[in-house]
This record gives sequence, structure tokens and C-alpha cells, in this order.
Amino acid sequence: MTRWVTRLSWVNLAVLFVISALLFAVSENWWFSSAMTYAPRSPYVVPALLLLVLSVAYSRSAILVNLISIATVAGPIMGLTLPIAQWTATASDDLDGFKLKVLSCNVQDYKPDFASVLAEIGRFNPDVVVMQDAWDRSKLLNSYFAEWHVVRHGEFFLASRYPARLVAVGHFEAFDRDGIIQCELELPSTKVMFFNIHQMTPRHGLRALDISSPITQRGSSQLSRYLVLRAEEAGATRDFVETNRGQAPTLIAGDFNMPCESSLYQNNWFGFQNAFNIAGTGYGYSFPCTQQYCWPGGNPWLRLDHILADDAWQVRSCVVGKANGSDHRLITSVLELR
Repeated sequence: MTRWVTRLSWVNLAVLFVISALLFAVSENWWFSSAMTYAPRSPYVVPALLLLVLSVAYSRSAILVNLISIATVAGPIMGLTLPIAQWTATASDDLDGFKLKVLSCNVQDYKPDFASVLAEIGRFNPDVVVMQDAWDRSKLLNSYFAEWHVVRHGEFFLASRYPARLVAVGHFEAFDRDGIIQCELELPSTKVMFFNIHQMTPRHGLRALDISSPITQRGSSQLSRYLVLRAEEAGATRDFVETNRGQAPTLIAGDFNMPCESSLYQNNWFGFQNAFNIAGTGYGYSFPCTQQYCWPGGNPWLRLDHILADDAWQVRSCVVGKANGSDHRLITSVLELR
């Protein structure tokens, strides 16, 4: 028994390293690792927990191996974020400049409980709010932001305590849809380019797969074609930002529909600070909040919603909301102009 526990512990650790490589190095370049990218990751810890119990009873030498396995899952695989740079910041890092609190949420067409979303927005008291899937048919939304500067286009909504205007709309051929809008905010000290983004969901491609796909490859070709279109849209979205941002301080917020370890994110959003990566604590999961198959509701496992900033800003804080009034939880960040 001792020999089997030790061997299985090392095999499990090796498997976790392979999983890590698929998630971080391959990701959406292959249909199988793409499916892994968007699947829950906490179940990967179960074998290590079982083997840890067995190793205490039968193989003390395997305890450390299983502890490393657990840390691998709970840390990088699940996307644990610790704001180490914030913890080690010195007094010289305090800029005492203009601060802007930004909040973003995909409100999922105001379902299931938009009132709770607005209540949480009120508790955070932001300066700028952007929403996606916020089609113009909510009296509650219009009433709440009646005194704000508001910009609307299709599903995109921006409300600001400072003057704001629509500058441009990004329409992309990959899915024949508007994927981003550009707004100009007139802050007391400068003008800021603010992009409200909603990239195409991976779900439509993933639905082509079933439990037999790893063996039969059923649906793999459909997903592979979908990945090409997603990559095309992501590249066109970054090009739109670079073409239109100019020299003004730039912020991008919204539903990117990709986690940070996704190859699509890595290939297209380098050069921008990710607010949660810098100042967030924990996992920051924002989707999905509704029940998914056997997965209980109110327990998201993906961080698809992001706030990005260029080097004109210093990220002071970033948190993800807790309300489940939408299929996405909101994300909010305090940013300071350098």
C-alpha cells in the first residue's frame, strides 16, 4: 500500500504539471485545452486531498508531494491572486493624484435581480459605471442614473459623474457585431479615453462538445473554427483600441469573456495593467453565478470581467462584488493618475 500511495502521489503531481502546461502554454490554441480553460478547476484538488489522507496513514514520505499538489491547484491552476506589490509599497509610491473609481458589470439583460446589482453599485459609490448586455428597456436603470452623464449604444451603457461623450464604435466582421465602444471622459485635470468592451462568449463553441469528445472528437472541428473567429475578433478589438486611443490616459473595462491565462488574452492585452492582477486578493471569479448543470448557483469559477489601465494610471485597489443579481458579478477598481 505504501508503494502505491507514493507512486500515485507522484503521478498526480505530474498530471497537474501537464494540466498547468495546457492551461497556461496551450490554452485556446487547441480545442481540448480551450475546453479546460473554461471548466471548473477546483475539482483537480480532490485526488491530492484523498492521497494526502492515505499518505498520512501509509506513506509519510508522500505527504509533501501531496501538499505541493494541493498548493499547485489552489494557487496557479485556480488563479489565486495576491497583491504583493501593494503590500510592499512604500510611502514614495503615494502619488496623491486624481483618483477615479471605475465599476463594470455585464447585467445579463437585467436578469435575474437587477435591483440587487444597483444596490451593490450604490454601496461601492463609483465615479464611472459601464455595463454590457444593458439594452435600453430598463426603467430602473434610467431612473437610477437620471442625474449622471450617460452614453448608450446598443447593449453598451456608460454613466459618469463627469462629462462623457461617445467617440467611436467597433464593429467586427468575425461575428458581425459591435464589440466595443469608445467614450471620452472630461475629468477635472485631463481627458480620458474609456473603452467599454464585450467580446464574444466561448460558450457557443463549447456547446458543440460532449462527454465523449476527448475520444470521438465530436464537436472538435466546430470548436476549432469558433476559436479562429474568437481570435480574429480579439485581434481586431485590440487594433481598434490602439488606432483610437491617441495619447490620452486610457481605461478599458467590461466582459472580455476570457480569463487572464487564456492565450487570447495573453496575445492581445499585453501592455495594459490588469487591475485585479495588481491589487486584487483571492480568485476574483465573476462568472457564472447561475446554476450550471451539476454546479450550484452562486459559485462562479471564472474571472472573465476585467478592468485594464495604461501606464498613466496606478492601480490602488480592485474587488469583485458578491451579489448574484446577474450571471456576472461586478468588478470595481480605484485608479490614480500618475
